[in-house]
Amino acid sequence: MKGSELNSVKTLIFAFLICFMSTSLRAEVAFSVAAPAPVTSATPSAEDESTPLLSRLKQDAIIQWLRNYLGNRSAAFEKWVTPAFAENYILDYKLSRSGANKEIIQLSGHLDDESLKGWLRISETKGKGSNQIKPVYVISANLSGISLPSSDYFTQTGNSPFTQQVNQLLNQELQKFNLGLSPASGVVPTTPPRSERDIISFRDSCGQGGSNAAIWVYLNQCKTCEFPRIDIYLYSFLNPRLVSVQSDDLNLSIKELGNSDKLKTGLAPIFKEFHQEFERAIAEAKLSSAPLTLTIEGIDSYSGYRKLEYSLGKQSFLSQIIPRAFVQNTAQFEMLSVLSTEEVARRVQESLAAEFKLSPIRVDSRNIVMRYSR
Repeated sequence: MKGSELNSVKTLIFAFLICFMSTSLRAEVAFSVAAPAPVTSATPSAEDESTPLLSRLKQDAIIQWLRNYLGNRSAAFEKWVTPAFAENYILDYKLSRSGANKEIIQLSGHLDDESLKGWLRISETKGKGSNQIKPVYVISANLSGISLPSSDYFTQTGNSPFTQQVNQLLNQELQKFNLGLSPASGVVPTTPPRSERDIISFRDSCGQGGSNAAIWVYLNQCKTCEFPRIDIYLYSFLNPRLVSVQSDDLNLSIKELGNSDKLKTGLAPIFKEFHQEFERAIAEAKLSSAPLTLTIEGIDSYSGYRKLEYSLGKQSFLSQIIPRAFVQNTAQFEMLSVLSTEEVARRVQESLAAEFKLSPIRVDSRNIVMRYSR
């Protein structure tokens, strides 16, 4: 193998390893907290999970993260940090003693940064409600071989038992997030859109009242069975895209779609599952943010790259940061943000100015290219 080919292979392997390691560790953030040891206490062991001091130090680690991430806003969330809560977000830890007489107990380790951010997004959504997410909803059907009392019988404006049960269950689940729900108006497509172009058209035709999301409940026929099927589509309108699709067979015959009691029994577990899907979308900022790619050229070392990755992870206006590559002094990250790419570029440049000199080279609707210099 020629030298240039060997170097190319080495570069690709190195880039793969960097991408793999960075992606696998991206949720981990190091922490270190300490407290005076009880006068007569031996060092608590990692096996002794009931040690009060150990529990308190884990709480301190989470509260420290909240204060670093939220600043003055952290006080509103600190009351929720119980020992049981903190335990869920500590990934690993070790205990040690320091000080002249070993009188200080130190807890160090890693916590789950992305999961904590997700918890904050859900908490803020429940607190601010419709100020955060304003969904519209559509109900439609495509069932062959049956006659309907009216053309809108199975839609959000119809009066079928199916529509009534969907309205009730959907509102019930969204109220748990302190969110309201409005039926879509205007010209609605006959089937749920999937392409970006069709989603934009859908948004423009029914995104009334500042709506920034949509839920589409689609009743259709199972292709491999005799039952109707429910597909629930979740859309973001901020960056027009299909966020998720949930599909479930409704274990009722078409004739039983007129039976409210059977409908409620069949639909209830489906909408509980949707609640989990909706919560996941909020936690991952899929409804309130748009994806973008940040490319930074001219990074002079791997340590500089890791420092840059760490600094980007601390920015509250960015989320779901995924390092994609570090090759030939160029790093690429994918991320989500509620801000425009122009605003993201400005904030990255300003917020990292103390550590890095970053200059924008090119910014478009989904890509930011910046250059690093000393």
